[in-house]
Amino acid sequence: MILQIIGIFIISLIANMQDFLGSSFIGRPVVTGFLVGLVFGDVTQGLIIGATLELAFMGLMGVGATVPPDEIIGGILATALALKNGYGVSVALTLVLPIATLGLLVKNLLYVVIFPAMAHRADKLASQGEVNKAADMHLWASITRVVMMTIVTTASFALGSGLVSDFVKLIPKALVDGITITTEILPAVGFAMLINMSFSKKSCSVFLSWVCMCCLSKTRYGCCLNHWCNCCWNHVLNYG
Repeated sequence: MILQIIGIFIISLIANMQDFLGSSFIGRPVVTGFLVGLVFGDVTQGLIIGATLELAFMGLMGVGATVPPDEIIGGILATALALKNGYGVSVALTLVLPIATLGLLVKNLLYVVIFPAMAHRADKLASQGEVNKAADMHLWASITRVVMMTIVTTASFALGSGLVSDFVKLIPKALVDGITITTEILPAVGFAMLINMSFSKKSCSVFLSWVCMCCLSKTRYGCCLNHWCNCCWNHVLNYG
């Protein structure tokens, strides 16, 4: 148990530092699911749960001042609690949004209370001529977010395993079955969202080729049709 808590602490620390080196996306559920699977000795199930949760969070993004549910704490805790208690993907999906909402509440506390206080402190330091100290407040704000989210994630895992087990036992079987069916639909929804964002004349031939290959089960006819689609569409793009 202690080693698992240490593992969750390290994973959470790394995941919450994903913006320190640019948009590395190491905090996405598909990545943290793999890492949590390593901690619990079940990489396959960790990847399956992480990939499914990734599809659930794929369409969530912050727009303007809105803050979406936190996929880092949601992905780590939902995967960890499901693996620890021997549950599958459907239970992880049931847990992930309430847990992610907990992360959202912590983020709101940071953005509404702590970060503004740090900004006012930076203004005061700047007015006193302490320019370097004022600039350092930006780093302190980033470190505060990482430390706070890591502590919340680790403490929730350490304290919440028994509570989660009791909560799962109260969930009606019909709800779990419904979520299980939803997990079968999520991949299609995820790919549809990706196609909607990336579909264009240039990518049309690739999409059509993929459909041909799938429909014809990668037979020689599918390969020929795949090549024909690419040739025809490249001719249209190049010569109108």
